[in-house]
Amino acid sequence: MPRPELTVAPAGEVEQLRRALATQPSIEQAKGMLMLLRHWTPDEAFAALKAISQHTNVKLHDVATVVVAVGSRGACGPVDEVIGDVVLAEVRRIVLGRTRSRTSR
Repeated sequence: MPRPELTVAPAGEVEQLRRALATQPSIEQAKGMLMLLRHWTPDEAFAALKAISQHTNVKLHDVATVVVAVGSRGACGPVDEVIGDVVLAEVRRIVLGRTRSRTSR
């Protein structure tokens, strides 16, 4: 039997799913950009986004929004400019500083 403190109310679960669906496209776009730029696998690109999120204490979807905005030469959208600057500094550190052990394809 599930413990009451570990169960999620159906309305809360639906809201979580809606938020996830709303943020997923920007995360996938950011992964694709990193994959193209650095010749990374999807897992490597997601790991980089996750590391940037953790090091900057910025939500993953906000990190992705900044990456996509910069990659498409657009504005950062709903992300605060200061957060954008912090995320971009971390992107440069992690993405441009990472090397691959695999050969280019």
